Amino acid sequence: MSAFLSAQENEDTTETATKDVTQQNVQYYGLRIGVDLSKPVRSLLDDQYSGLEIVGDFRVSNRYYVAAELGNETFTVDEFSNIDVTSSGSYIKAGFNYNAYNNWFGMNNLIYAGVRAGFSTFTQELNTYTISTSNTFFEEDVRTDTREFDGLNATWLEFQLGIQTELFSNFYLGINLQIKNRVTETEPDGFENVYIPGFGKTTDESKFGVGYGYTLSYLIPIFKK
Repeated sequence: MSAFLSAQENEDTTETATKDVTQQNVQYYGLRIGVDLSKPVRSLLDDQYSGLEIVGDFRVSNRYYVAAELGNETFTVDEFSNIDVTSSGSYIKAGFNYNAYNNWFGMNNLIYAGVRAGFSTFTQELNTYTISTSNTFFEEDVRTDTREFDGLNATWLEFQLGIQTELFSNFYLGINLQIKNRVTETEPDGFENVYIPGFGKTTDESKFGVGYGYTLSYLIPIFKK
């Protein structure tokens, strides 16, 4: 009898342990949506910038997530010696993330690499410009002649590396680094784009750009495995 009871107890203990491990290893699938915190913070600290970006992803398999970002930016660039330009517009980036992190039981964190295709539509407003002269006897010829060029657009490819950590139930804090390559762009007459919403500053020397993001998001569980 004692042997039977001991075997029964072992069986119950094993069954309970199996259930606990199974419950801890549940993987949630659903829509994660949030904001890029860096843009509203920058909007508060920089009078020449305002922006907002909504981020989201949806888990489609054990390691792959469909991901997208949707945003709007306005930025006045006056760092150049002869031109002051305000760029304003909206953008969307869409692609996927691959989670390379092997989560322990009960964890749902991400260390991921991602790819995006980006599209931006925007306007460039020329505020002031300076006529260059080699004669130092005269003062600089600074002209205020506001001109707006609309209907501009640009496309780019973007590679992301990022981390997302679950702070507490279904809330995630993330950070990512972005490397971008301009593919196409339309330019205003008479000068070049100096800032593309979603892409960032442009230069004549390179079609590459970099960016970063700090995200806070919430996972809406839809089903679990």
